[in-house]
Amino acid sequence: MRITLLFAAIAALALVSCQQDGKRLKTSHGYEYVKHTSKDGALPQVGDYVYFHAQMRNGDSVLFSSRAQSKPPFLQLPAESDPSTRVSPVEDVIRHMSVGDSVTIFIDIDTMPNKPRGFENAKEMLYDVVVLEIKSANQYQEEAQKRQAEEEELAAATRARAGEVAAFAQETLKKYKSGALKSEIKETSTGLKYIIHEEGSGAQAEANKLVVVNYYGLLADGTMFDNSFEGGTPISFPLGQGRVIPGWDEGIALLKKGARASLFIPYQLAYGESGRPPVIPEKAELVFYVELVDIQ
Repeated sequence: MRITLLFAAIAALALVSCQQDGKRLKTSHGYEYVKHTSKDGALPQVGDYVYFHAQMRNGDSVLFSSRAQSKPPFLQLPAESDPSTRVSPVEDVIRHMSVGDSVTIFIDIDTMPNKPRGFENAKEMLYDVVVLEIKSANQYQEEAQKRQAEEEELAAATRARAGEVAAFAQETLKKYKSGALKSEIKETSTGLKYIIHEEGSGAQAEANKLVVVNYYGLLADGTMFDNSFEGGTPISFPLGQGRVIPGWDEGIALLKKGARASLFIPYQLAYGESGRPPVIPEKAELVFYVELVDIQ
């Protein structure tokens, strides 16, 4: 919400700036910009990694915003090139920004080879940019190495649980088929059945958020057809965008971060009447044990 309000303020300031002569600054490559917030902090150096949020506007109409992404974009600042060399406006202006600074960059549409969609009748493209963080190359590499070590440790721990998870999933399927879980199973209006084994204490999964899920998939006869535990790497996908079968989009949306659940997915919410030969037979009900690892 704070970033949303900040961008709204930037947009308003940009409109005022457009009406005031002599307020625009210019880079060595000719990009004009207006600085709305200046913290007078340290500027990024060559090789630094700069994290920022940006949005592209045609007047008041926002056509793109990095806030819709799970993580903010970043760039590693290269050595400054000759003024005759074409560089991106964001890269060029970010050289003059410290953490917390915000600007609007003005790009003459006539200097672009083709008018982008949404700018057919515009004279300028506006970029609003806010710098969030600056990391040195050493800091970035140290953090990357730490992340890699943590990921490898987590993958090893996940692989070590593969046998335990397989046994649990098979036992759950056995109880499901015998009717022993009848009192525990919940069913949605679409026919998806599910049991939440552990509620989880994190945020609720939401549409368009990137979710990270470990899973163990079984056919109704107990055949394991796919799982993430043996490989140690969970699957990631934006929820509610049709990147997975409908039963997953619906089922994962019922969970909170940290939840453990079993999904009993009818063929209509899985791979349909034809299935996906040779792995998934036609009209196959699928059973998934899932763990919602993260929401981003």
